[in-house]
Amino acid sequence: MPLFKPSYARLSADGFIDMFRRYWAHMIVVFSVYLWKDILDGMDRALMANTQLDMTPYVYAIEGDIVLWVQQALRSQLLDEVLTHFYVMGFMTATFASFLYPIYFDDRHMADRVSLSMFWVYVLAIPFYLFFNVGVTGSHIPQMQTIAYDLTPEINNWFTRIDPFTNGMPSLHIGLPFAIWLTMQRWDDDGRWHRYRNFLMGFILLTALSIVYLGIHWVVDIIGGMVVAIIAVEITSRTSESIWKVADERLFGRKLARAISNPRKWVKQVIHSITESLRPLREPSRKQTSIMIAAVVISTGGVLLWDATHQDFPLEGVEWPTAAAGSEGWLVSVEEDPLTSEIKITQWNVTSQEGVEIVSSGWLSSPSVIVSGQYMVLYDSQNLEFYDLDSRIQSSASLNLDGTDTISDIAIVEDEGAVILAIMKESSIQFVDVGNNNTVVGQQNGTYSIVEASGPLVAWVSSSQTVPAVNLSSISGGIEIGIELNATATEAEDDYLEQISGIPVNYSNATVIDIDMSSSWLVAVVDVGPVNRTVLVNILTGEQRMLSDPLWQSSSPSIGSNRVAFLQIAFWDPSDNIVGTNDVYLHEIESNSTLAITRDDDVNQMEPQVLLEEVAWIEVEIDGEAILKVYSGETFEPYSSVILQSAIVMLIPLLFLWSYQAASER
Repeated sequence: MPLFKPSYARLSADGFIDMFRRYWAHMIVVFSVYLWKDILDGMDRALMANTQLDMTPYVYAIEGDIVLWVQQALRSQLLDEVLTHFYVMGFMTATFASFLYPIYFDDRHMADRVSLSMFWVYVLAIPFYLFFNVGVTGSHIPQMQTIAYDLTPEINNWFTRIDPFTNGMPSLHIGLPFAIWLTMQRWDDDGRWHRYRNFLMGFILLTALSIVYLGIHWVVDIIGGMVVAIIAVEITSRTSESIWKVADERLFGRKLARAISNPRKWVKQVIHSITESLRPLREPSRKQTSIMIAAVVISTGGVLLWDATHQDFPLEGVEWPTAAAGSEGWLVSVEEDPLTSEIKITQWNVTSQEGVEIVSSGWLSSPSVIVSGQYMVLYDSQNLEFYDLDSRIQSSASLNLDGTDTISDIAIVEDEGAVILAIMKESSIQFVDVGNNNTVVGQQNGTYSIVEASGPLVAWVSSSQTVPAVNLSSISGGIEIGIELNATATEAEDDYLEQISGIPVNYSNATVIDIDMSSSWLVAVVDVGPVNRTVLVNILTGEQRMLSDPLWQSSSPSIGSNRVAFLQIAFWDPSDNIVGTNDVYLHEIESNSTLAITRDDDVNQMEPQVLLEEVAWIEVEIDGEAILKVYSGETFEPYSSVILQSAIVMLIPLLFLWSYQAASER
């Protein structure tokens, strides 16, 4: 501040107190931008998940490998460190300082315009961030590295929490400081901000180099930031006087004093002002018609945007869900009334949202539920019920329990028309043919922790294995596969986990704690000590990929229709007792992309289930109240089409009227 203050000004602590008193409305205008950010980032993630609006390939086609040449030509460890920390801290410092100086030194003329320019830059960037998604260069260009994001696990963890990595165009790291520089260049009549303008220009040039070198922005993003800044400053010049005529902090004090001293007169003045503002509507001009057209377009776009970002809905009729399982078009919910302990089991057709209660009795507590295709099993440690959901036919399998050998897990195997239950007990897996009088057709002795199946393939995890591995075999024999799972991360990430949790990563004692599978893919959760990591395996080729962030806790995988749903705690930090809540993540196997379809710090998610076009899960509020939610694959609801059609029909006469008024007024 001593370096950049105007020559007439002096510094004092009282100036900061006075700054808040004089310029609180300006602060609201600027800091409202940061309040929007989380909301808009959530909308952006939802839009990307549902519409796949990715413009990165087109940007790459335009400018090619320019940014890669810059990175490779200048690459050094020193630049990695310096420019990363400059990128993280420099942007925030410069933008806050640019706003702070004019309000601290009471330059209202400049403060009005700087705050508005910052506001308009962000407003103009919103449509690009929602509908023109451009990813970071380091994730798209071969050999390009995201230096800033991967410098340390701490920085990577921070960026992954707050950044969707698709808000490249335009670059606000360029747009905001360039808009401030233009604003000061345009309205600094007496040169009091000359030194700070020079500093800003140097800052902008260094920022441009940083965002290209670090593998974040494209050259086109820089151009976009400059264009947005130019437009924002032009809008500021047209709106500054009218906005601050209403929003000036000094006016609020005067109006409040008048309202207190003479309330009746103040009410009359307010009514008069409203009447005068509505007077032009009696004989609308082109201006009023323009407002009407904008209102129709914005409201219609708002409806479509709401649909595209709110695709999950509670399943009506489910009140106390304790468990849920689904497959293909079926979803089965298990509910237990907390007051009467009454247990209700309902079979849902998710497409039509119609439910049929399954008559089942004798459960003292909520049973576990397994669904595979059209078949379902309800079970606890001693009892089992098998259902064909198409016909809702129930039969009881013969378990041959001796009173001490209890059920641990069950899988449904389908082989050449036969339906066989793989029942895991304490010391064996027993195979029961439910279509042949519940005949035991095989038994595999040993100690096991998990069993799963898909079609004729059975997967199991042995408790005696010394490495994290899953074994697969076909029910009729002929296939025997052992897959050792790779849940390793980088050494820096493992060290970071040990640092924040106090628990070392131990791959030699890693264990498989959950699995799910389809005909071609296996997904498993591996406990490596501080966290559980979710790994996807191609059964046919043996290829593996880690789905979860290696620094975050993950659980409850479900696979189907070439998608994997799983839970992940994005704010997991045991060092500060910040455990966080589970969010549902959806991985598209073909595109190898993972997106969060829930994002809420106040509710917890449980038991995600991949269905045909939907994903279902149980959502638990802070007070313990639970609902069963469904995420639909449909981007727009039927009512959206009706609204869109109505808007199109309305726009025809409005545009005709606007053009007629424009011609007449000229």
